[in-house]
Amino acid sequence: MTFSTDATSPSPATGSGTSLKYIPVLSLHHADTIANKVIECCDRNGFNPVSVYVLDHAGHTLVSKRMDGCSPVGIPDFARAKAFSCIVNKYPSRTFRDRYTTGDVSAKFCQLTGMVAISQGQMAPFPGGILVTDENQVIVGAVGVSGAAGDEDEYCAIRGVVESKFGLSTVPENHSCSTVKD
Repeated sequence: MTFSTDATSPSPATGSGTSLKYIPVLSLHHADTIANKVIECCDRNGFNPVSVYVLDHAGHTLVSKRMDGCSPVGIPDFARAKAFSCIVNKYPSRTFRDRYTTGDVSAKFCQLTGMVAISQGQMAPFPGGILVTDENQVIVGAVGVSGAAGDEDEYCAIRGVVESKFGLSTVPENHSCSTVKD
């Protein structure tokens, strides 16, 4: 993983130095390992087969995998949309749902459905999408899982990052899954 540093380079207009910011990069190796760990967690817990997407900090797909037995229709799209929602909103897909379905529900719900529509269905307001951050809490990517129950999807996503042992963190850090067998 490449971490943030500052560098100096000449400014085209003045020739004087300007500070550049380097963004941490989630590599293909990191993403593939995370996806494999998600699948291992799903198998180990006896959850329904899932699809998993790992996106970089800009919302581009690094890895997508679909377990044998997981529907090839819809479920992979849901997994990607959960991860993409995290990148766009900078919070988990569960939070996306919760922010717009409490309080004055009608106005907020209209906003939520509008956001999903404007994104052309690329966002999903339900559990299973998590953010991945580095040790400085800089977002390096997102993981979206779909195919099991929402809480199980989210649990597998969190465990995939933690069990990859790259020193990355997740948002959320804790799960809400009551069917875990680990």
